[in-house]
Amino acid sequence: MTRLSQFLIRPGQGGFLVLVALFYISSCEAASNYITETDRVRLHQVFKSAWPPKDLPTVHYAVLGSKLLGEPIPNIQDICNFLLKSIQTNPNVESYYYASSTWKSLASCQAKLPNADLIKAFTDILKKEVPSVSDLYYAVLGLKSLGQPVAAHLPNVKKALQAALKKDDSISNIGYTLHIAAQFDANGVFAYDRIEDAIVQADEVDGKYLQFEGGLSITTLLVSGALKLCEAVKDKPLPLTSDQTVKFSNYFLSRRSVQTVKGAYSLLNVIALLSTNSFQNPIVVDLEGTGAVSIDNSKVSVRVSDLLGRPLPFPLTVTLESATRVSDSVVILSKKKFQQNTSDKMLYTVALLEGKTSETPGPYRLSVTASPTSTQQVPSTRLVGNVNVPLEVRIMATVELAEPLLIGTADSDQLTQPKFHTVAWREKLKEILEVDSLQKLAIRFSLKEKTTGKPIKVHQAFVRLLHQTTNQEVIFVTDVDSNNNYKLDLDIGAKANELGYLSGLYNVELIVGDNYVANSFKWLIADIKLKFGTEQTPKLPAQSIFKTKPEIQHLFREPERRPPIFVSNLFTGLIFLPLLILFILWFQLGINLSNFSFSLSTIGFHIGLGAIFTLFGFFWLQLNMFETLKYLLGLGVVTFLCGNKLLANLAAQQKR
Repeated sequence: MTRLSQFLIRPGQGGFLVLVALFYISSCEAASNYITETDRVRLHQVFKSAWPPKDLPTVHYAVLGSKLLGEPIPNIQDICNFLLKSIQTNPNVESYYYASSTWKSLASCQAKLPNADLIKAFTDILKKEVPSVSDLYYAVLGLKSLGQPVAAHLPNVKKALQAALKKDDSISNIGYTLHIAAQFDANGVFAYDRIEDAIVQADEVDGKYLQFEGGLSITTLLVSGALKLCEAVKDKPLPLTSDQTVKFSNYFLSRRSVQTVKGAYSLLNVIALLSTNSFQNPIVVDLEGTGAVSIDNSKVSVRVSDLLGRPLPFPLTVTLESATRVSDSVVILSKKKFQQNTSDKMLYTVALLEGKTSETPGPYRLSVTASPTSTQQVPSTRLVGNVNVPLEVRIMATVELAEPLLIGTADSDQLTQPKFHTVAWREKLKEILEVDSLQKLAIRFSLKEKTTGKPIKVHQAFVRLLHQTTNQEVIFVTDVDSNNNYKLDLDIGAKANELGYLSGLYNVELIVGDNYVANSFKWLIADIKLKFGTEQTPKLPAQSIFKTKPEIQHLFREPERRPPIFVSNLFTGLIFLPLLILFILWFQLGINLSNFSFSLSTIGFHIGLGAIFTLFGFFWLQLNMFETLKYLLGLGVVTFLCGNKLLANLAAQQKR
């Protein structure tokens, strides 16, 4: 394992590599998200799945999780009755802990817990010489939930924990130890060094997350234990770097879709501790909206909140440190303050292009810092993930035609220039162009940025031909030259197959779009009438493939002629002739039944043999091979055993 704070990914220069590095930096140095209202609703639904109560640990986590969300708990008296019943049916320290801590959270049960029995059970655990770490956890926290002092048990607890950790210092045991030590306030310092021992065992994932083997439950157990212990000890710092705190936060936030009640509570609990502890509070500086900016609407908004999606409890100064064009790393704006929204205190806005008449469209990288307005209220070092937070925005262009669009026709086998008609921006050619299979359709246009008038190249520039009757469409890609002039020379004869040889009226539409164009559009340029030669069979329109097809009448092969009945009967008789000869010879020779014994093996063998011959007959008449083999397996085993016994008896008789 490595100390992750030693590694820092910094952005490179230019193009695609800068964009790739940007994502890694954003997730590494700043918290990437927060608990949204949608997340809260989903987590509340997870807790609601625990009602009516069926399982004691599930009820425990559902009650505590609902408290964290501030949601009401239904049928409290039913839950109280369930707690009493659970500790009667499962009288162990774990059940006692879940019941006592849940009872304390409810605080409105009409009945009373058998506190004396619970206290005795917890105390007995603390007096054991070698209790398990988990039992110590349940006992100490159970006594605290019942309002009992635990300071007198400190020597026994320390001794037991030290002995247990010598045998097994797993992450889960260390996590339990931190929670136990936190219950002894400043005296819990004996477990403080265990925090750093555990942190170095964390696994880094994709340069964004820190987690422990075991997933969410183990990671939340240790991190929440570390935060609680440091709060209890007070004069010790939190042994986590800001980078590690952010990476743990990012891991927890990546598990917001957890579906188990325990996982949902653990997530909310550790996020709340990260947001409210006295050492390091990760904050989220997130882009509000799509991040699309234009000259007409140049405002960029960011939302600044804690991990729970709540506003910070002190005033903030949010500064745009720099706005850098990704394509050439030119800084277009720096050191500009965001203005806080009056209706939403978490929203801050800055005008990115204020006073400018133009800016190159494309991706821009913002570096934003959110710091306390007054360091007397909160030290600036307490906030993490708030300095030079990278965000990406897009400056959008508004495009229009640089010159009127040209559309016309020409013979496809000649080099003469087409005869063009001009079409003004957003208008349609009044006349209908007629084009046959020996001609080509030619279109010429160029685009410019509306504000600056500079030529612009877009990512998508298509011409769509849409048949007005069948709605069959074909899309063609335009070509662009070095001067950003677009053209399309459509040889109708060569493209006849793509058009399905379908003559008739077509709409000609120009489709222009780009990730950095604010007004992507579809423009109906003209109507054209296509004519194809009659020697080709027109293809059916696309819709016809879904129509009912003619029924296929299958013609079976006619059976072969059968032989005459006399020939068939004669052949059957010849088959049985050897059997008849066998019976005749037996009759002449005589059948010796003197050695036949009426034993079980003799009768079983002959019956089994006859059954096998009968089975072969059924196989010939109606059974298939698999059915025959299935029956033959049983008959064969019985016949074999009986036959073996029969032969053994005959051999014994011959020796006498």
